[in-house]
This record gives sequence, structure tokens and C-alpha cells, in this order.
Amino acid sequence: MLKKILILLLLSSLFSCGFQVLYKEDASENKEKDFSYENELAAIRIKKNRTKLDQDLKNNLYDLLNPNFIEAEPKYFLSLITSKTTASTFTSSTGASGRNRVFLSVSYELRDLKNGDLISEGSVTRNDNYDVTQNRYATYSADEYVMLNLTKIVAQNIRDSLVNDLIELRKKQEEEKTKVKD
Repeated sequence: MLKKILILLLLSSLFSCGFQVLYKEDASENKEKDFSYENELAAIRIKKNRTKLDQDLKNNLYDLLNPNFIEAEPKYFLSLITSKTTASTFTSSTGASGRNRVFLSVSYELRDLKNGDLISEGSVTRNDNYDVTQNRYATYSADEYVMLNLTKIVAQNIRDSLVNDLIELRKKQEEEKTKVKD
């Protein structure tokens, strides 16, 4: 009984002090109720490539583009071209590399599936380095770890660019609709 009274008191105090959800999306404020950037991003399909680097990048992109696993009809097709380069940045007196710098470059194109129009294109290049001298026999795992981190960063940058380009596309479509109405 005391528990019910405390819950009732807590709820009444919350609502009497003006408590309201801050980030609730009001449908009356939203012009287009059927348009959602989550749905637009979930409608992107990524071209299959066979290398481990491409698969890691593709998985990271899908995690960022559709984190809620929304099932959407495909509208867009994203093509990725990756390039990885490793260079030594510090060479010891024996000629062995002390640090390696890894560069990851990705060029991308987003096309409309209906008509093949180019919606977005760009390239992202990021780099990182690791110490080779700590363990000469573990350079492969260090290189893989750095590449995995770089694919996460590159995927975030590509997602941000795609969101900006989809916003611009939506604005352009709305302007064309208003011109047709006038």
C-alpha cells in the first residue's frame, strides 16, 4: 500500500512540475510525415567486394546507416573503391622500420536505383600509425587493428557526407515541387 502511494506521489509531482519529454518529435511540426532520414539511410545498399578490408568497411557502414535494422525497400546503391598503403615513418640504423603509417583511401558513389542518377560522390582519406619496435612478430595484428579503427572513422565520414547530400537532394526536390505548384 505504501509503495502504491509513493509511486502515485512521485508521478503526480513529476507531472505537476511541468515535466515533459524534450526530444519528442511532434507530427504537427513535421511537414512530411512519411519522410525519415533513418528510412532513407536504411534504403542504401552497398556493392559487394571480396576483400576483408572492404567487408569491414561495409559492415561498419551498415552499422552506421541502419543501426535500428529498419527493413526498407532499396532506393540507392553505394559503390566503394578502397586503397590501403603502408609506409615506414621511422627507419633505424639497421634499416628496419620503427613505425609504420597506414593510409586508407575510399572513393564512393551513391546512385539512385530507379534511374541511375548520381546523388553523391567523394573520397575520404585517413591515416594512423603504430610502433613496430614493440613486438616485431605482431606487426600483422597491429596493422589489422589500425585498419579496423580506420574503417570505423572512414565509415563515419562517409555517412556524414551521405546525410548532407541526401538533405540537399530533399531540399532540391521540395523546391521543384513548389515551382511546379506555382
